[in-house]
Amino acid sequence: MSNIARTGVIALVATALVSATWTTGQAQTPPPQPRPGDPEPRPGESYDPRGIPLGGFRLFPVLELIEQYNTNIFGVDRGKKDDFVTLIQPSLELRSNWNNHMLNFFASAGFGIYSKYSTEDFQDFRVGFNGRLDIQRNWYVYGGVQFNRLHEDRTDPNATSFGKLSKYNQTTANVGYYQKFNRLSVKLDGRFDDYTYLRNDSAGLGTISSRDRDRSEYTESLRLAYEFMDGYEVWVQGGLNQRRYSRRVDSGGVRRSSDGWEVLGGATLDFGGITQLEVFGGYRDQNYDDSRFGHLRGAMFGLTGTWNPLVPLFVKPYVKRSIEETVSTTHIGYWATSFGVNVDYDMRPNIKVHSGFSYTIADYKKAKGAVGAFNRKDDYITFEIGVRYLPTENFFIGPSYQFSTRNSNLSDTDFARHIFMLRIGAQL
Repeated sequence: MSNIARTGVIALVATALVSATWTTGQAQTPPPQPRPGDPEPRPGESYDPRGIPLGGFRLFPVLELIEQYNTNIFGVDRGKKDDFVTLIQPSLELRSNWNNHMLNFFASAGFGIYSKYSTEDFQDFRVGFNGRLDIQRNWYVYGGVQFNRLHEDRTDPNATSFGKLSKYNQTTANVGYYQKFNRLSVKLDGRFDDYTYLRNDSAGLGTISSRDRDRSEYTESLRLAYEFMDGYEVWVQGGLNQRRYSRRVDSGGVRRSSDGWEVLGGATLDFGGITQLEVFGGYRDQNYDDSRFGHLRGAMFGLTGTWNPLVPLFVKPYVKRSIEETVSTTHIGYWATSFGVNVDYDMRPNIKVHSGFSYTIADYKKAKGAVGAFNRKDDYITFEIGVRYLPTENFFIGPSYQFSTRNSNLSDTDFARHIFMLRIGAQL
């Protein structure tokens, strides 16, 4: 690719509204020094896919086949149904390998085929790109665009356990700007999400129809940070959001659109490369158009971290809190507060173990004057563990297990589910 063509492509990325992952600037840092007790890597032990070189890019194709046994496919407390499910998951990722700038394209799909309950079959896919335009060191713009066709699992808080499977299209885009001036940095970010639900007649008593769920969500944020020591940063962030439903007044005569704001303060800490941690706290207010809904407001807090006490071991705790939309006709929305940890351990370069645990509280706020409304609360617990064995860098196989449960004060919504999986795949 010529320099002129490359510059033109990158300029297009910078000006588009785009979604997805952004990376840090191209600051040059010395290679990390080995820690005491670290094993010396041996030649030929890398099992990471190498990809296919295509000019200034590398193509990474993956094909995965998963056979799954699900003990409770509808996520119900009584009358459980089990089934075998075959999942086919192809994906392609085209990554640039330039010294400056970045441009990635990706596409993936997930096809679920049920042995007995074919009404649960699904065909999900996503396609998109993301990129970064480096202006100078520690100064860049970034963004991407992504389109998804997805479905809601039967255990989703907004899904029903009967009728047609809920399917929807999601279009996501974001664009951002980052610049660092000595020890002071600024980051601007804007994001757009559009949700369009495929029409079905599965809305039950007390829930809104799929046509009333179509909406667009906009978020804007500004973060100012100060690095008072190398690897130690404090920051403040302000944000706005707008949630606009396609139907100004839904079938039940409710106006569900809203506007919100938040103010956060936090710190990002790097303890010598072994432990990284970001913590924050603040306040969030969501103001709904319908006077019966009023405000949903409260404390915001969160945590993300990585602890790497041994070279092959990564422990990643997190805390998340957000305001989510609901299909309930008697509630405004709910606070979703999650606590969890993911653990990755490389027993050998070609034997990788993953486990995860999460506990989520969904705390619903009832609408004023809603008949039959009460303070609903759901507790979710999820645990998973899996092993992946790579006989070569191009093939992998391994079992995994997942347990999930919900306990609610809403009658007949509890469930417990076990999923046993065996996966096999190929990658280049």
